[in-house]
Amino acid sequence: MKREIETTEEGSLEQIFSSKGRIKIVKVLAREGELNISEIAKRANLNYSTTNQHLDFLEKAGLVQEKIFGRIRIFRFRIENIKAQAIKNLFDIWEGNKTILEDYKRNSIIHSYTPKKSTAYID
Repeated sequence: MKREIETTEEGSLEQIFSSKGRIKIVKVLAREGELNISEIAKRANLNYSTTNQHLDFLEKAGLVQEKIFGRIRIFRFRIENIKAQAIKNLFDIWEGNKTILEDYKRNSIIHSYTPKKSTAYID
């Protein structure tokens, strides 16, 4: 069993989003749930080797889980992971998923920003 990367440098948000290829893979898996590695590579428009390296990183970061059935490798987006949920919500909001936006508005998660009154004094 592979160990999860601690959220220090390797598992940081910056590292997860530091690669366009990694972002594409996360988006594909967040949308589809689980796919085999060849299908992930195809949908992310990446080669197999690059996809494999990114999936290894994402698995160590705790965002995906690998399941092996003989020679077939399936990768599953770990939606039960709160960080994976947050990333999926970010993609849904960014790409305009109306259901997610309506849920946020209804549950008052998105609040309008009201600046605090200034206490600066003018002489």
